[in-house]
Amino acid sequence: MKIGIDASRYGSEQATGVEWYSHHIINSLMEYSVKHGEDSIVLYSPEPLKFDEKTQEFIKIHRSKFQNTILPGKRIWTHLHLGREVAKNTPDILFVPSHVLPLDAPKNSVITIHDIAFKYLKTSYSFIQNWYLNWSTKFAVKKAAKIIVPSNATKEDLVHFYKCAPEKIVVIPHGFKPPKPLPKAKEDPFSDHEIFRYFKIDKDTKYILFVGRLESKKNLERLVKAFSRFVDSHPEYKLILAGKRGVGFDNIMRVIQEKNMMEKVIMPGYVNEEEKNILIQNCKLFAFPSLYEGFGLPILEAFYFEKPVLLSKVSSLPEVAGEAAFYCDPYDVESIEMGLMKIVSDEAYAKSLVESGKERLKEFSWSKAAKKVFAVFENIISEDHGK
Repeated sequence: MKIGIDASRYGSEQATGVEWYSHHIINSLMEYSVKHGEDSIVLYSPEPLKFDEKTQEFIKIHRSKFQNTILPGKRIWTHLHLGREVAKNTPDILFVPSHVLPLDAPKNSVITIHDIAFKYLKTSYSFIQNWYLNWSTKFAVKKAAKIIVPSNATKEDLVHFYKCAPEKIVVIPHGFKPPKPLPKAKEDPFSDHEIFRYFKIDKDTKYILFVGRLESKKNLERLVKAFSRFVDSHPEYKLILAGKRGVGFDNIMRVIQEKNMMEKVIMPGYVNEEEKNILIQNCKLFAFPSLYEGFGLPILEAFYFEKPVLLSKVSSLPEVAGEAAFYCDPYDVESIEMGLMKIVSDEAYAKSLVESGKERLKEFSWSKAAKKVFAVFENIISEDHGK
């Protein structure tokens, strides 16, 4: 079986959720294919892919099984360049993990649709974004042989909004891979990083942490409002919002200024993996009161570092965390504040969340996800041959 994969979202220097999914699922599919047998994988990308040292060595050993096909071009790359290539040299399966199907997608195409947040949060997207996301989702529902989603919540949304046949959708939760071990702890783990020195974050800083794009759909305006009330009784705390700016960032800044939280809310921008892991490892709690999520990979990272988690009780989040989180009403500032207070003030409760999170984490692995994705490919080929 020849598997073609759109790898245009692999290896982004400032990766967010869907890029990390693309990175991990592609690596895991390559590893699984070696164990599986005679399958080969072609990775399509506009530029040569940048692999880490371990993956480079793996590919070198099994070079006959993998190929990186470079399709130069920037504008409308998927439809003009990828589409042309797969029409000319059609793989047995085309897999698109983090983008859209090309117009000339072969009949045996599989796509991962992570969420359809744009249907719930229209103002968090521009008119063009809303139009394109809606069109590309409709096209995938019509054209794809199978659609992979990370949660039942996203499956239900596709059935509800797009009348997608339930049997076309396969739920495969994202996996988790433990991060590289942090350097041996110094007296102050923050001291070697300029970004932490600049924002005066050190081992003595007590803080609540959010990691993700700083945008309205992450509900950060209400988190800041809840924190401004929380800090009245816990003045030693800061709130760190780590991530790139997104749609609605100006509104977040406005709330910070209105609540006089400029000294209390720290926004270091995008942080690399080591910096992110240091932040999670040393926070007092991880707050993720998003208005909608297709999955929520940062939750698993918080579980790994044994941190109590505050989540919204919406979309996929209860599926991911189970009983291992405090659930708030994301539209109620008082509910978010109550969660912050409960976790910080009730040590036994916070510890119970941590223990539940450690158990919950065992349910997620990229190798399991890759095996299930491969099974989707095999079933399509089997059905195709049976016709």
